Amino acid sequence: MIRSLTPATPGDIETVQLAGRLRFSVARMNRLLRQQDQSGFGPTVVAALASVEKLGPLTLGELAAREQVAPPTITKVVEKLVDAGLVARTVDPTDRRVSRVAITAKGSRQLATFRTRRTEWLVGRLEGLDGDQLARLAAAIDVLEHLIDTPEAHA
Repeated sequence: MIRSLTPATPGDIETVQLAGRLRFSVARMNRLLRQQDQSGFGPTVVAALASVEKLGPLTLGELAAREQVAPPTITKVVEKLVDAGLVARTVDPTDRRVSRVAITAKGSRQLATFRTRRTEWLVGRLEGLDGDQLARLAAAIDVLEHLIDTPEAHA
């Protein structure tokens, strides 16, 4: 259910403003972190690689559904990953019309490198915070994890 963003009370105004700030901050942080991996790939390609690593060999249809993109889009994404040697594409042994993709050793190493670069950048930013800021951030992360833990419960 989508609620109106027209605030009825001052408390509602604060909630709407907080939601806007949170949305902007999370989006900006995500963009900054993506830039750190220096992969030359777009976010859809890196996300697809991470999904293939996490979920094991997937059909293109399964991967498209997981990444919420159209089949032609996932085909292009997989082609880029195959060309880079990050995933291998094989024909399903039970249904030759179906292709499966699995991460390669090179893909796993590359994904680990992307994650390390992002984490190192973030550690560098966190080192600039004082103890009180770090404690407040830890508490905020607890709240964020609660918000994303069961999205259907908060819809």
